[in-house]
Amino acid sequence: MERDEILQVLRKIDVLPTFPTVMAEVIGVIDDPMSSAADLAKSMDPSMASEVLRMANTAYFGTRSFRNITSIEHAIAIIGLEHLSQIILHMPFLSMMNGSGEIDREKFIRHSMICAIASKVVSQTVHMGDQHAVYIGGLMHDIGTIIIYRYFNAEWKMISRIVREKNYTWVQAEEEVLSCDHGMVGACLLTMWNIPQSVTDGVMYHHFPGNAADNIWNAKIIDIGNRFAKQADLSDSFTDFDEFIKNNKHFVPLAEELGIQISLSQELDLLDGVYGLMKNVRSLLVEAGEEKE
Repeated sequence: MERDEILQVLRKIDVLPTFPTVMAEVIGVIDDPMSSAADLAKSMDPSMASEVLRMANTAYFGTRSFRNITSIEHAIAIIGLEHLSQIILHMPFLSMMNGSGEIDREKFIRHSMICAIASKVVSQTVHMGDQHAVYIGGLMHDIGTIIIYRYFNAEWKMISRIVREKNYTWVQAEEEVLSCDHGMVGACLLTMWNIPQSVTDGVMYHHFPGNAADNIWNAKIIDIGNRFAKQADLSDSFTDFDEFIKNNKHFVPLAEELGIQISLSQELDLLDGVYGLMKNVRSLLVEAGEEKE
């Protein structure tokens, strides 16, 4: 398939009329320490606002037992910026998977969140890359997969068949069928929505960071976060930090592939940072699942 054909399809994608604007708002708030998360309220459409209100009223945020959150501004304050960004940035793409058995929706969410968390912690700890860009890029790194499934479904089926019959990796099969991989597809869409290059480069090159001409550290760090997320297990109870270290010994060697010497204190910072954030995400996902049921 020619890349021009892919671009023509991407230009017609309008998953939610307000979504590109809201995404830009989210990124702007995260990047600007002077901004308030409440700044996002005025740009949300009704579906986004209702989801934010639903999450704010779950037991996870400690509100259900003594108050009912009815104000979107209050809900944003309750949820916090990182949880809010996770909810908003995934919403329209997850809606594309409704009724699909071919993509595991919950697995996709978990993987994206862990990738974002791990990428951010690595960036913060080794002081490389842009921690805000790698967090957003980590959340969005696989959106091209959903786009291919939804808008290039015939090609998706060909990719699936090649993976089964030729024992290719998914990325190799994408390259054979589409002449590009899901990182390129996702990054092209985000670029059309005027998302900063510091984010889109990380998305585009998260499987091949060495190919990045700019923002190479962002791409390298998201690559590490992606590979860690494929091995991480959110089924752990996260009650014992030592147990978490034992189960995730692969994380520090992955981070060391950046070519940076990681000290013992940095190693502990990496593991402690990921442990705390993954524990938080696990609690949020479990609570959200209970509410949905």
